[in-house]
Amino acid sequence: MFYRVRTRLADSPGALARLAQHCGDAKVNILALQIYPELGAVTDDLVVETPDAWTAAAVVELVSGAGGDEVSVVPCATHDLVDQPTAWLRAAKTVMEDPDSLPSALTGLLGPRVSWSATEQVRAEVLTEIADRGRSTAAEGCAPPPASAPTSVVEYDVSETGVVARIGQHVVGAATLHAVVDTAVEAGLEVAPAWRRLGIGRQLLRKLSGLAVTQGATEMVLLAPASEEGVVPVLAASGMRGRIRLTEHGLSVHVSLAGVRPIGDLVGR
Repeated sequence: MFYRVRTRLADSPGALARLAQHCGDAKVNILALQIYPELGAVTDDLVVETPDAWTAAAVVELVSGAGGDEVSVVPCATHDLVDQPTAWLRAAKTVMEDPDSLPSALTGLLGPRVSWSATEQVRAEVLTEIADRGRSTAAEGCAPPPASAPTSVVEYDVSETGVVARIGQHVVGAATLHAVVDTAVEAGLEVAPAWRRLGIGRQLLRKLSGLAVTQGATEMVLLAPASEEGVVPVLAASGMRGRIRLTEHGLSVHVSLAGVRPIGDLVGR
């Protein structure tokens, strides 16, 4: 069986060696390894081959026992052995040729069920910039805009509990704040299917984040179905950092609000 493993290890000598030793003792072969250093910790992305009887839960137990934290394990295939920088370069080429392929490209690179490292967050932001540049170039070349994309007429109404995106009297998206627990706030965000991939979700997320900061939150937790593919591109396009986890209730997106400016002065306008 092949599994893709994402875990955080302490940034200390011997941490990775301890994980490799545990895998070796359990007859688990490490086939690929990507390391993403962060402040005080290291995110490791591995592709491992296990004995046939092993389950994802058994891999989680193995990695956790070796000191791994925030362990995510999903089945994979041999195509996950591709060199990651090469995969990002290929995705950049695809997005340059077709900017609208950005959501599928990001989902293919990052997957909807793993947390992002800081390095991957930066890569996603750059890929989003490439897509935006491609759209701008097409517009300058007098390419006709999509019939369903007059985003300049979208208005955003901010209240104390959320943000609504509307065109005239028609609501095309909404983001809502729920209960605040300590310094974290739960929230929800939805964009009508016909109005996705047009930047509305990005604007809603940014405005909702500012509203959350106004209420004293330092982290926002968004919940989404496990099958939702729009989470990755919206988070990347917003330029915000976050971690995506798979829970029994679906995807849990933890968004850091560090550096976000409050927009309390916009409420009611």
